[in-house]
Order: sequence, then structure tokens, then C-alpha cells
Amino acid sequence: MSLSTALNSAASGLQLASRGAQIVADNIANASTEGFGARSITQAARVTGSAGSGVVMTGITRQSDPALLGEIRGANAAQSGTESLLNFWSNIEKSIGTPGEAGALGTHIVSLEEALKQASIQPESHSSLQKIVFAAQNLAGKINDIDTGLQSARDSADASIRQDVDRLNTLFEQINALNSDIARQKLSGGFPHSLEDARQNLIEQASSIIPLKEIIRPDGRSMILGTDGTVFVDRDVTSLEFRRTPSPSAGETVAAGDLGRLVINGRDVSATSPLLQSGSLASAFQIRDVHIPQVQQDLDSFTADLVNRFSDTDLDPTLPAGSFGIFSIRAETTMPADIAGLSGRVTLNPIIASDDGTTFWHIRDGLHASSPGPVSENAIIARMGDALLAFTPDPSGMRPNAQSQGHADALLSNVATQRLATETQTAYTSARVSALQELFGASGVDTDAELQKLLVLENSYAANARVMVAADSMLRTLLEM
Repeated sequence: MSLSTALNSAASGLQLASRGAQIVADNIANASTEGFGARSITQAARVTGSAGSGVVMTGITRQSDPALLGEIRGANAAQSGTESLLNFWSNIEKSIGTPGEAGALGTHIVSLEEALKQASIQPESHSSLQKIVFAAQNLAGKINDIDTGLQSARDSADASIRQDVDRLNTLFEQINALNSDIARQKLSGGFPHSLEDARQNLIEQASSIIPLKEIIRPDGRSMILGTDGTVFVDRDVTSLEFRRTPSPSAGETVAAGDLGRLVINGRDVSATSPLLQSGSLASAFQIRDVHIPQVQQDLDSFTADLVNRFSDTDLDPTLPAGSFGIFSIRAETTMPADIAGLSGRVTLNPIIASDDGTTFWHIRDGLHASSPGPVSENAIIARMGDALLAFTPDPSGMRPNAQSQGHADALLSNVATQRLATETQTAYTSARVSALQELFGASGVDTDAELQKLLVLENSYAANARVMVAADSMLRTLLEM
């Protein structure tokens, strides 16, 4: 080997060691950076003619486990969906309130029951009649508040769908732009690993909204597909469309065309599509189109039962057939055939809803009585108390007949059951995500291994430097002869 060849070989070794140290330092610095893939150098012997002439860096590889990434993305979508559902069920359960809790639906029913009992003992007492009015008014107000919460949650779900769709379209455009940059760099012989890190983060953000699959093309591009096979990003980008419906009412449904659907490539996406089985977008559709309508139906049925309990002519002989008792429905004179949204319109009957209390006697003597009767008469009040405690059919037909309090408990029980089931599912998905993230972290940057590499590179650098010093000394000796 000539001295010049030795110098060239040692110089190539120094250059490779220097580049390797830079890669190791970059790996250690980004050990906790989300989406960062550890880099490593690939090298080969450099041959000039038929003789070796050092070493050459053939490339930089980025560590990645597509199968594990796919599992993590699927788990993230499931976790995002269950967390949204848990938040919804928790809020609805809180709005109904647990029995015995101040302001709970059941507590208001108990207050009305106690007010009726007291007034039946003291029908002549103005304050006793007033307590009935206030208790009934508070009960109607509580039902209105629950209904308002449901409508607000439905509007929020519809708005969330719009935001998710817009976010997905933006992410897909950004992924497509990175695809072009990565392919361009690969074609020119560059190393677009930082761009690949950024793309991986974008894909993970998108996969928390809908479940996605990724296929890496030979040119470095990522093809992004939905679980139903829809290609969202390849050479082109597929846009998602959604029509926002601000403040949807209780009676509006998807089947009737009142609410917007998810549209891809000009076709409506079915609720049973694999695209809408997990992720925040799926949970928003489930809340808007399935869960809220079911709770709304149960609440409206409860409300109709409560109103009908006090609208019987056997209870109050002064009531015209079909008219309302102490509870009425705004803008209605009789119970409507379609009870959708009834809970948002229930109110205290205007006949007894006076600010000065001059009409409270109607509770004792009959809502349509022309004048006050004997102050000791308690028959109507006693029958009201019996009506509140009467056993009526369960609207769903799934449970035995119950008192008004029993129907309220069943409403709360349904919501609590859903909340507990979702809580269990959320705990499972969170644990799965944590386990997969831990596994991914273990396959990421290992700082101990990187430091070991650094020691090897240090020794290599020192050895190549000594070769250069020796070759330099030999050349100096030759020149001094």
C-alpha cells in the first residue's frame, strides 16, 4: 500500500467516524422526541481499481416498525373514540343527577311528592299550595335543563364532526406535500429522514380521528388508506365533505335528511362503514345520531308520563277532556301525538303560574274552577299525590310498571350503565396504548447502545488519526533524506 493510499483510507475513516458521531448525537438528543426514528449509518468498503482504498458511507437508514406503528394508530383511534363517549355519558349522568343529590331529577320528584302530602294535610295553608307550585316549577325546569344539555351536546357533536373533517383534509394535504418533498430528496440522493418524522406525526394525528393504514411506496411516498379501502393520499388527495347543521332540534334525523352525512368521492358514508367504527369522528356521529336520540326519547317519554299523570279528569273534575293538569306543554292545548322534544317544552300550567300567588287556590279547588271552594277540601290534592305514586307502564316495555320516581331512576340507570361500560372500555384502550407506546419506546432510541456506538467511533477515529500521523511521519522522513 502506498503512503498516499494509506492517507486516503485513514481520511475516509475519519470522515465516516465524524459523520457517525453526528448521527449518534442527533439520536441521543431526540431520544424523547415524538415520532423520531433512530438513524444509523450504512457503510461499504471503497475499492479503487482492484485495491481497497478506505470506507464509504452508502446511506443513512431510519429505524421504523410499520406493523407496530399500525397497531399504535389503531389503538389511538379506539382510545380517542372511547374518551369522547365517556365524556358525553359522564356529562349526561351529571345533568340528571344521582338520587338524593341536591338539584337531581329524582330529588325534585321527591320534593313535589312531599309538597303534595303536606298540602293534603293543610289544604287551607297558602304556603303549602305555594310549595306545590314551586316544586312543580322546579321539576319542569330540571327537565328543561336536561333537554337543553342534550341539544347542546348534539350541536357540539355536529360541530366536532365539521372540525374533524376540516382537520383531516388539512392533514392529508400536508402529508401529500411531504410525500412530494421526500420523493424529491430521495431522487436527488438526499436523506429526508426529518421529513419522514414529520409525516409520521401527521399520520398519527389523522389516525386518532379515523382508523388509517399506511403503505410505503418505493419512492418514499406514503399511501394512506382508510380501513374500508378508500385511498386518501397517494398521488392525489381525496377530500372529505360534511354539511354542518347548527343547533339541530330533537326531531331532526339523518334518515329524514335533516342532518349532514360524511361524504367521500360524492358518496354518503354509511354509519356501519369501517371508517366510522373507531376514532373521534366515529364517536361524534354515534353521539349525534344514536346516543342522544335514545336518551332524548327516554326523557320525552318520562315527560309525557309525568304530564299525563295530572291530566286525568278523574283526578280533577273541572278539567276539560284532553286538557293539561298542573304541567302543560308550551304552544299546545292537548298532548301532541309526536312527543319528540317534549321535555324541552314542558312547563307549569299558566293557570297556576302567577307571581302574586292569587291563583294557587286552583290546585286545591280545580284548575278550571270558577271560584274558590271550601279551604278544607283536599280531595284533588290527595288524588294528585296518588297520581304521582301510581304505577304506569314503562315506555320501552322492557321494565315493569313504575312510579314517576321509578321511571326517573330507570332513565338515570340507562345512562349510568352506558357510562360504566364506556369507562371500562376506555381503561382497556388506554392500557393498550400505553403498552404499545412502551414497546415502541423500547424499539426507539436506546441511549446506552448509542453511547456504546460512540465509544467504538472514538476508537476508530483515534486509530485512523494514528495512521495519518504515522504516514505523515514517514513522508517527512522521506522528504528529509
